[in-house]
Amino acid sequence: MGLLCAGAPLGLARPALGQTLPFAQVPDSVPAENFPVTSDEGRKETAELAAQLAQQRAELAKLRDDFQTKLADERAAREAAEARAQTNARAEVEATLKANPSLTRSEWLTISGFVQADLNVSQASQDQLNSSTAAPLNDNRFLLRRMRLGAVVDQQYFAGVVEIDANTVNGAQVRPMDVEATVKWPGGSVSLAALTVGLFKIPFGFEVIERDRDRLFTERSTFIRAFFPGEYDLGARLAGGWRFVRYALAVQNGEPIGESTFPVRDPNQAKDITGRLGIVSQISDKVSVQAGFSALTGKGFHKGTPPTKPTLTWQDLNEDGRYTAGELIVSPGTSGQPSQNFSRYAVGADALVSLRYFKNAGTTIYAEFARANNLDRWFLIADPYGPLGRDLREWGYYVAAVQDLGRHFRLGLRYDYYNPDLDSTDRQAAVAVPSSQAISTLSAAAALVGSVGGISGRFVAEYDVVSDHQGRDSSGMPTDLKNNVFTLRAEVAF
Repeated sequence: MGLLCAGAPLGLARPALGQTLPFAQVPDSVPAENFPVTSDEGRKETAELAAQLAQQRAELAKLRDDFQTKLADERAAREAAEARAQTNARAEVEATLKANPSLTRSEWLTISGFVQADLNVSQASQDQLNSSTAAPLNDNRFLLRRMRLGAVVDQQYFAGVVEIDANTVNGAQVRPMDVEATVKWPGGSVSLAALTVGLFKIPFGFEVIERDRDRLFTERSTFIRAFFPGEYDLGARLAGGWRFVRYALAVQNGEPIGESTFPVRDPNQAKDITGRLGIVSQISDKVSVQAGFSALTGKGFHKGTPPTKPTLTWQDLNEDGRYTAGELIVSPGTSGQPSQNFSRYAVGADALVSLRYFKNAGTTIYAEFARANNLDRWFLIADPYGPLGRDLREWGYYVAAVQDLGRHFRLGLRYDYYNPDLDSTDRQAAVAVPSSQAISTLSAAAALVGSVGGISGRFVAEYDVVSDHQGRDSSGMPTDLKNNVFTLRAEVAF
């Protein structure tokens, strides 16, 4: 070894401290002539060193081959794992989209819609026109009851809804139905607080908020349609929930989209304030409940009348074509009456219990009532400055049950009652006696339901037995107005 240190270099570059000699720098062999040979002992040491270097070269070559093989195996395993993960993720996405095609690949955007086309048959139909509105009195017809197309954008702090409605209920029309812009504070499945502005549903009770595509019965109960025609109104709403508690408070114009006088246009400065406080609880896998209390306060609008001038009218009483004394009629002028506001309010409560026996079989029972003052805006329009000259006290309720019979059949039964004027009277034999303006309806509905590839459809047959005390018999006495209704509906939704 002393000879090696003192002699000429071996042709190997010495690595710096801490470095490893690269595989490429290991010589395949060391020429013997590079070693000085001075004696037998030197030659022996030189041969031993050459043998050691050859052994080291072989070991390093083996390590290099093992390392490269192991590296290639690890790279292949990693690439195979990544490929399997991508394949599994793609399969999960495709399965989710196949199970629910209404989802788009952009999870924040949902596009949906539905069509409800009806065949309507009514006992009250006549081949005549309404003398005051010139609207047809025939209601035995086909009609497009609703066609909705909407898009929903929903992210962590923001949400938006745009929905368009088309129908032929009162002639062909296309109109915005649900247009909302929302800023929210997330809180799990339900936002703790969400501020919404736009055109949205009035937060009162259960049936107003219920979606049309979810309701088995073809239309809402009578008193709900009377109080909230069209269900949607313009305004601002604060809503949210925590655990099982739900709340909503809205300030709106007070002129719903289905009203006949000023739909979605506010004729006065006052605004309606509506609120609902309720609970939603999943008691067990088979039982769920929800309930709530609602209230509304606001002001209605009475349209004023312009002033009139005095008029002089000749009425030819004896029909001789000539003026005769006593045939002139003088009508004095009248002063104009300004428009006026009047107070209106409502309170209500609702409750629902759902029992699930099997996966596709269960019963849902729900009920709702409301007591109101001057709130009717569709059935018997309330106006204390109108012909009656007094406030109208209103009362309505319904009780309903829906039975699911497997995946494809549903049955429903609902009884609703509405009295638009609890203080109504009638004159009989020149004497004012209490009377009833109440109307009650017993609705029986059956539906055939199915879905294919994310598109659902159903056929609904409903018969409404209507008890209406606004009819008159041949002697002028109150009697039941014959206006039972049969409806056959075809619906497709996506």
